Amino acid sequence: MDTQSIGDETQQLAPLRVRRRTATQADIAEAAASLFERHGFENVTVEQIATAAGISMRTFYRHCSGKDEALSVGLRAGPDELTAAIRKRRDLPLLDAVVAGFMEVSAGPVRRSELRLILGTPALRMSWLAAGRAAQEDLVAVIHQYFPTITALEAQARSAAIVAILTVVLESWTTAEDDDLQLRSQQALRVLTDW
Repeated sequence: MDTQSIGDETQQLAPLRVRRRTATQADIAEAAASLFERHGFENVTVEQIATAAGISMRTFYRHCSGKDEALSVGLRAGPDELTAAIRKRRDLPLLDAVVAGFMEVSAGPVRRSELRLILGTPALRMSWLAAGRAAQEDLVAVIHQYFPTITALEAQARSAAIVAILTVVLESWTTAEDDDLQLRSQQALRVLTDW
């Protein structure tokens, strides 16, 4: 086997490891959400989450430092996923790209259920706030791509406004009667252009 073949194999293995890690994190989050919803955050142990996820305690601790991180793993990945989803839609006007990217990463009944748990559990709420701050920082570069002549402060302000609005949309969606996240996000983001 030549050196090129070995290099190609290594590149092919890395994505598989990433996919496995992502799948394990999703399994942990799903198991934790289900247990927290049924028994309450305080009444669930790490061992119960690991068992429900079908993994060992050692594997659990490779992904999370404790049960309070079981759902926040997804939150930490959220800002990167949102930014990537918006960037994929570079051909759209910014707010349309934001709505489309936001829907790609945020919609779904499982996501809604997880958010209810996160927002209703003080130990998890800090992760939610940190994810919002990370999303705000990530979005600045995207805004600069749309508006290359604005100042850094203006890009930060626009990013902060967008993320704050999306946060309000998600938080209100978790307790709303309706299920139309897209309409909610479009209506809420309209305040940026209706002044």
